[in-house]
Amino acid sequence: MNSFFKKVRIYHYFWIVSISILIIGFSRSEETFDINIHDTYFVIASIHLAYLLSISYLLLGLGYWLVVKILKRNLIKILTIIHSAILLGSFIIYWIIIFFYQIRPKREFPLFDDYDVINQTLLISFILIVFVAQPIYMINLLVSIFKKRKAFS
Repeated sequence: MNSFFKKVRIYHYFWIVSISILIIGFSRSEETFDINIHDTYFVIASIHLAYLLSISYLLLGLGYWLVVKILKRNLIKILTIIHSAILLGSFIIYWIIIFFYQIRPKREFPLFDDYDVINQTLLISFILIVFVAQPIYMINLLVSIFKKRKAFS
């Protein structure tokens, strides 16, 4: 089991999440995703959101793969861990919250639907991803590409 985790690279995790998002999206293809901003509702088909997120995770994994396999450069380990923890962790935490809200008993009054926690989780995840994780990702790739290789003696 330990040798399995040594062979699995960071880009594999992003590709696994990408496939997982597609599977979840296909299983929920009839549902919609509603975003309420003040008095305007934006309604997006869940499958379209799944396509967008899946392509995003696929491209992030592709960036890591290009640097590691094609350019033969080492990534900065701590930046890779922080970026991966934020992106993969936000995916896992979001689905845990969705699961707990599905098993909770529904309220009797339909206007109180308890989506505030889900919306706040999405907002916090979005802010973390855009303002923390993505800059870390770009810094990690750029520094890894442009740093000098160590000379072997």
